Amino acid sequence: MQALGMELKRLRANKKWTQAFAAREIGIQQSYLSKLENGQFIPSAEVIEKLKLCYGQTCFDKCLPINSTKDTPSNITLIMSLTLFMCGLIAWLCAAYEIFYPQTYFTYQAKLDDFLAFNITQQYQGERFIEGDVTYQIVGERQVSRIENRFIVVGSAVCIVISFVIALLSQRHRFINLKPR
Repeated sequence: MQALGMELKRLRANKKWTQAFAAREIGIQQSYLSKLENGQFIPSAEVIEKLKLCYGQTCFDKCLPINSTKDTPSNITLIMSLTLFMCGLIAWLCAAYEIFYPQTYFTYQAKLDDFLAFNITQQYQGERFIEGDVTYQIVGERQVSRIENRFIVVGSAVCIVISFVIALLSQRHRFINLKPR
């Protein structure tokens, strides 16, 4: 930042301006200009544009520190991380509540004189239901672990872990600044 301060002082001296007059011409406060010239502040993009308009120079670009996009967090990665987390959570809930692939089967038995029939269904139809002239009564229910739901649970867990990794990597600049000096 000393290079920018020295360049500002040189340009002001070339025009034979006082610091107060230069600050008025640029459109900033004199104290701010003084701190820029002493290398105490990094100017914002708006102030850089004002300096370029006032002095008509493009040399300010080489005096300023280069801000790489890798050092600043990207909103896109945070949004992507949040979206991936939400998709993983929704997929896990769908598998846990058997939305796509039911795991509970109900067995109903119909008995009419010598006629004996069983009906196995994935939908609960009550303790008894009538179909035609036959009354079915529930005999039992059983849970069958379906491989599809297990794949969905594993896939959702992977999505959630990847979303946390992406979120942590996009915020690593905060952890780097925590190192003791």
